[in-house]
Amino acid sequence: MLKTLLLAAMALLSSVAVAQPLLEVTLDPAPYSRDEARAQALELVLDRLTGDRARDSWIREEALAEPERYLRDEPQGSGYSARFDGEELRALIDSAGLPFSLDPRPALLVWQLDQGQARSEADADWRRASSAYPLPLLWPLWDLEEHMAIDKSRLFDEEQLREASRRYGADYWLALEREAQGGRWQLYAAGQDGALLQGRLEPDAGLLELASALNRYWVERGNGGGEPARADNPDPVEPLQLQQDGAGELTIVVSGLRQFSDAIRLEQRLRQLDGVEQVYLMDSAGHQARYRLLVPGSRAAVLQALAAVAGLSASGERQFNWSGTASE
Repeated sequence: MLKTLLLAAMALLSSVAVAQPLLEVTLDPAPYSRDEARAQALELVLDRLTGDRARDSWIREEALAEPERYLRDEPQGSGYSARFDGEELRALIDSAGLPFSLDPRPALLVWQLDQGQARSEADADWRRASSAYPLPLLWPLWDLEEHMAIDKSRLFDEEQLREASRRYGADYWLALEREAQGGRWQLYAAGQDGALLQGRLEPDAGLLELASALNRYWVERGNGGGEPARADNPDPVEPLQLQQDGAGELTIVVSGLRQFSDAIRLEQRLRQLDGVEQVYLMDSAGHQARYRLLVPGSRAAVLQALAAVAGLSASGERQFNWSGTASE
């Protein structure tokens, strides 16, 4: 009973400490350039929310092209601090069909042996890892009862740690053994048999990879393991019409933008065209969108370049169909 109350108090303190960390980043020391620090912080938040899957997705490029859109504020303090907008990030991540979770990560009771010695508090390595991937960590007392009841040579014996963790009322616990030649770990849950997750640590490796794997598991679990349902954009009630262009402008209408991600991918490709200074989304209706391109040079050269854009095909004068997909 005493240990259960102790764990409850520890969990309360941990939950307060990580109440809003998934969208908040502090870099200390921070890069000298504020733009570089902002980009680093945004990439870290994307890793947290998607379980690192944004690294290989087009949304990383999209977010870094316009970080201010996803930034809420930058509080003053030591190093660099930033708070990001969860709803804006959710819309971006959902458009790519990636797993996403803003759910608080559950408290984790850590049974750790370093070179055979029991650890009862976080070290600098754990603090760095749980700063990158906020995890509310709880530590056992390793009192006389536990030293007598737990055979350290059998740390990965599921039943002995299950009983020890039950005395703390823990829902999840981690068995972690570190040696000079590396280490290994296993994640368990009350009421479930067998390890939920397991892995190995490389020699001299920190705990960042372990924290990343745990965060990825919580993201998948919180997301239900599947992709969010995304409705296709319908046919427009009234098709969009072309407008008269002014000097240095080129307006186009694109059909077939069935998902939000299609519009983002197309805009990225339009920005990359030689001769295009800027791209503006003027309006949209159903699966159609009207874009205005600022073209200080030859309109004819840009129109020719548009015909070569991957996923885009001409259907008329300044009118195009999109066949690209969000999974590209």
